[in-house]
Amino acid sequence: MDKYDKASQHIKDSLNTKNLAECLSQTGRFSYCALCATSLSCLYKYPAHVDFKLDCLRILCNHLRLMLQLPTMREMANCELPLDAKVYVRALKKEEVLKEGMMIIVQDLLLLAISNGIYDARWRVLIIYVTRVFDLDLSKVDNFELNVVNCLSNFLPVQTEQEQADAARRIRVSKTKRFAMIGFASVGGGILLGLTGGLAAPLIGAGLSSIIGTSIVGAIGTVGGTAIVGSLFGVAGASLTGYKMHKRVGDIEEFQFRKLSTDTETGDIHLHITIVISGWLNDDIETSYCQPWQYLRDSPEQYYLRYESSYLLEFGKAMEYFFSFAVSVAVQESLKYTVLSGLMAAIAWPAGILGLASVIDNPWGVCCRRSAQVGKQLAETLLSHSHGNRPVTLIGYSLGARVIYYCLREMSQREKSQGIVQDAILIGTPCTRNSSDWNKITEIVAGRVVNAYCRSDWFLKFLYRTLSMHANGVAGLQAVQSVSDRIENIDLTDIVSGHFEYPQKLTEILIHIGVNVDQSAKLQLITTQSMPEGMSEHLKINDNYPVKKSKSVIDLTIIDTKKNEAQ
Repeated sequence: MDKYDKASQHIKDSLNTKNLAECLSQTGRFSYCALCATSLSCLYKYPAHVDFKLDCLRILCNHLRLMLQLPTMREMANCELPLDAKVYVRALKKEEVLKEGMMIIVQDLLLLAISNGIYDARWRVLIIYVTRVFDLDLSKVDNFELNVVNCLSNFLPVQTEQEQADAARRIRVSKTKRFAMIGFASVGGGILLGLTGGLAAPLIGAGLSSIIGTSIVGAIGTVGGTAIVGSLFGVAGASLTGYKMHKRVGDIEEFQFRKLSTDTETGDIHLHITIVISGWLNDDIETSYCQPWQYLRDSPEQYYLRYESSYLLEFGKAMEYFFSFAVSVAVQESLKYTVLSGLMAAIAWPAGILGLASVIDNPWGVCCRRSAQVGKQLAETLLSHSHGNRPVTLIGYSLGARVIYYCLREMSQREKSQGIVQDAILIGTPCTRNSSDWNKITEIVAGRVVNAYCRSDWFLKFLYRTLSMHANGVAGLQAVQSVSDRIENIDLTDIVSGHFEYPQKLTEILIHIGVNVDQSAKLQLITTQSMPEGMSEHLKINDNYPVKKSKSVIDLTIIDTKKNEAQ
């Protein structure tokens, strides 16, 4: 068995997939492609995605030997009326090769998605959508992605002395630094492409070709395969922790990514990454960034953005002082509000709180300006594909959500910015809720756009008291209207009573939104009876486990006591 046969056998054994172009009947192949076309019709209605849908269908039709059906599939994908995908699911379930389960289709789609070295976020959203249509557990997608990464990482053929000498010679004569980096490229220490002088990529390509057909991944099995596989994870390695700012935006002083531990044994890299962004700091230790996100498990490869720490710390200290003073003012003036939430209904702000405005307004203004600049810098980072060509999920609260907002707004003004961001989850966002601006963001994000807000956030309302945002309002205080229904507005008023509680209640918030968290965190919420009413459906715990609902949730009903006093 030569080295190409060994590579092929290794990938077959590792991934355990089938060549559906040969195994499915004519009806099965048509149903598979039609299911994807109807899914694309539901997911992407903006004109900006027309070319992607066509490319996607062209790849599918070529793979399934249905090129004559491409015009039909294109019409289905661009149809404005809702199409029923169940008929195609029923047809697929009759196929003999799919008796083992519909996950075979999902696996085939994923291999198609990465076959050219670019894992477009819209491909991943399509894969997740099809997985839901099949009523499969979404964790199976993550598991198969990990299998693909492990398969590409673990196979390294033994080199002969001549191959080692040839590899060393090629590195010495490299004319550019870029190709030298490709020669030495390693993805998290795993995919050692350069050590074989580019031979590893053709071996990988040979194996993938034997599974899903040479027409799709033939390019991987060529001399240029090294660059293609390197494109997926980034030429200089997959980790964002090595990112350096080459083009500084504004007067940013700090901008770097750090790895967020997931306490799992799944390796250092994944086909999908998550970047989280905090809103402020309470102290200057590194754990201040990590602590709110300690239970997040959205991806095996997660990062937090460390940015403008000194200013975030100054703002955090000002918040602490302001909040403690606001509580004493509320007591002294006998406002009779429910845990300060009644300030939302006040006709005028108490004089004591207004007198303290100078303490918070200056650091707030500085952080607002810098967070917008950091957002533009993040857009530059994503558009330069420093993370490779993989889907990215962005999650942030408070000023961190503002960073994401300005990142996406900047990307919406650039060309070729679709297919990078999979999901964007903004919590307590201090920015406008202007519908037109948010609708532009939905064109950039392939999957979910979440605006999570708190109606009783009196602190955020106070910060915006002098700004003329009455026409549109603040996104962190109320729902954002969307003509396309692409924006998910989630009211967090039953979980948090105000802005200060976002870091402490972040795990509950993520569960409520539908983001994966560690199982132990869910159990802890139950056993400590800290789960708000109505959240139990989001906790996928063993049904035999007793679910206790909290009876101590603060009533956040706003009472206009000013009117009562006037009477």
